[in-house]
Amino acid sequence: MAQVLIPSAETAFELNHNFNPEIIRSKGIKKITYEIIDKKDFEVPVDKSLTEVYEFNADGQLSRYYYTTIVKTIQKEVKIRVGRTWQSTLQNEYLYDTVSTSYFYQNKNLVLKRFHDGANYYESRYYSYDAQNRLTKERRYKETNNSPDRSVFILGNQVLLSEDSFQYQTYASGQTKCIFLNNENRPYKESISNYDNAGRKLNEDETYIAAAWIRQQRWFEYKEGKLAEARFKGNAHHDIVLKTVYEYDEFKELYNEKKYRNDILLREISYVRDRNNGLLNSFIIRDPNNQSLRIVKLKYDFGSLSRIGTRG
Repeated sequence: MAQVLIPSAETAFELNHNFNPEIIRSKGIKKITYEIIDKKDFEVPVDKSLTEVYEFNADGQLSRYYYTTIVKTIQKEVKIRVGRTWQSTLQNEYLYDTVSTSYFYQNKNLVLKRFHDGANYYESRYYSYDAQNRLTKERRYKETNNSPDRSVFILGNQVLLSEDSFQYQTYASGQTKCIFLNNENRPYKESISNYDNAGRKLNEDETYIAAAWIRQQRWFEYKEGKLAEARFKGNAHHDIVLKTVYEYDEFKELYNEKKYRNDILLREISYVRDRNNGLLNSFIIRDPNNQSLRIVKLKYDFGSLSRIGTRG
């Protein structure tokens, strides 16, 4: 099996899944590039040269993630030849920014995550852990870069934006209680999680101290060792129910994913593996509400050993 993406309880309601560090390391993958094409129903695909790039360290952990975003669209009039005549038409040109996040580890634990908006804004999160590798503190800072070269980061000023601490109580039944404390060391939230014998999270129940009526719950179901369904229910704004369903092929590889909100299908994702190396070749995101498709092709960089793309 060469499962590159692994659905997990932690990423079930996020846009992206975890990369499988064992596969990334064993295959010697240094970088994965997503090449993205968007297509409206009944229209031709539009290639705006959008990419997402994921870089990895020697342990197979994500070290940097960056993507292109369109900041400005410029329409230009061009002339094209049709038969013996010339006709005017409008073409789009795009200006891009690169948004990035860098990741730093100690003892395989994430200790720093630094976000850069492509211009002058940097925001960093610093993490601390206990002896059981449980997160105990998260500090969030706005930072300045004293380097004139954006590709080099020299830390200047830091302004603390928030600081959260986490205290745990673990019970023999496989239940863990976490108390969240703010930068004044005052508790503001409690979370109770239950795990099965394999250490997989079965459910999570969050309550807020200042607003006892707010409740957020998550449930997770597994099949043959794989996450099969994740559900979320919350009332912090309007009542909302989210659900994600995962389907796997005979090789236990993810091949289909459906995301619902209040029982309405939001997205369906189909995953395609490369028959030669078993790695994920591409995936297609279907948005039925906007009647559109996003086609994502993966290109793998194996460092100095080889460079293999799965395009086409």
